[in-house]
Amino acid sequence: MYLMHASLNYHDLPIEERSQFVFNKDELADADVMLNQEKSILENVILSTCNRTELYAVVDQLHTGRYYLRRFLANWFHVDMARIDELVDTGSETDTVTHLMRVTTGLDSMIVGEPQILGQMKQAFAIAQKAQTTGLIFNELFKEATTFAKRMHTKYRVSELSKSTSQAGLHQIKQHFGQLSGQRLLIIGTGMIGAQVARNASTMGFGQIILMNRTKETADALADEIGGVVRASDWSQMTDEVNRADAIVTAVGATMPIISGKMLTTSDVVSDGIVIDLGVPQNVDTEAVAKLSCYDNIDDLSDILDDNQLAKHHMIDQMAAEVPAAVAEFDDWQRSLPVVPIIRELRESSLEIESNTYDSLMRKLPQLDSHERKVISKHMKSIVNQMIKGPIVQIKDSSSEPDAAEHLDFFCRIFGFDRAYQQREQMTHEK
Repeated sequence: MYLMHASLNYHDLPIEERSQFVFNKDELADADVMLNQEKSILENVILSTCNRTELYAVVDQLHTGRYYLRRFLANWFHVDMARIDELVDTGSETDTVTHLMRVTTGLDSMIVGEPQILGQMKQAFAIAQKAQTTGLIFNELFKEATTFAKRMHTKYRVSELSKSTSQAGLHQIKQHFGQLSGQRLLIIGTGMIGAQVARNASTMGFGQIILMNRTKETADALADEIGGVVRASDWSQMTDEVNRADAIVTAVGATMPIISGKMLTTSDVVSDGIVIDLGVPQNVDTEAVAKLSCYDNIDDLSDILDDNQLAKHHMIDQMAAEVPAAVAEFDDWQRSLPVVPIIRELRESSLEIESNTYDSLMRKLPQLDSHERKVISKHMKSIVNQMIKGPIVQIKDSSSEPDAAEHLDFFCRIFGFDRAYQQREQMTHEK
């Protein structure tokens, strides 16, 4: 048994070409089943996102597995095999396990370290598992990949590092208060930036979120869209809302400040709160800034983003450095399987029979030319592969059952695999 993957991804293909090779979510289960019916494919999972389409497979032979993975893609998407050969990147064994670990953790994503791909990978595996195209090997591998990715995201929290000034502003507010329940957030300005702040803030646990815009209808529409604790207030209520707020985010395109020192009278934001000024020019005048206990403007947040980038690169390097250990752990598990030497013995004995039969046939038919010999060899190998695929699948899957030892012993006795039986016994005792 060998592990393989075939990939079409954003590294090599522009979006125009990637879009030609996307599996619809509704057809993914059928695609898994169809791929599993190909010769040489023992287990398989198909992952398809906007940035990548990938086939993961357990195959009985590397060269035939590589061919049938590519042929499946060519047939499914109605593309010439020659074109598939140009576009598809393939890998096998340790490369495949490493690739899967990197993809699942987001290390191979366009936005490096993002956690969304983990959910997409889990869904792809669940669909394949339900379609019964996974087995002993992939059930373990994808479980380990998921566990590893979760551990990396928990340990390094790359996704929590802000990528924009609006995200950085909200992160500053969260750090300032620690606990956001009961806190009242005022967002002044509901243009593109202010609206994004409102949407992000709505999931953070604030007690209340107040939206203000010069055109109240715009604030009303956004409040209705988001719902929950979000409501709109009239621009004329600016002073009252500012003084009632615990945190304020301003994102108004104005030539003059909208919050002045004179407005801050009994405001909680002066003594205990925080103001994030996303305006250029600044939305808060110098007198008000002097009164505030905590204030950040665009330049302050830009410095935070620069620090975040440095921290992110460091974390990404640390995550990548942990991948080889996760790959080695799976390799150790796979090598410990007692079924591996039995499957190897079945394949080797089958190839020996095929080779001896082919040599005997060639001696009896010396008149055949090289093309005819090649055709006969190809078909003989195909017959052998089809005959042993069923037994390989059965013995592989039965090795995970409670009475696995009896199944393996019976299988060895039927095929006369003394060597494989001895190896299995030795591995069992070593464990």
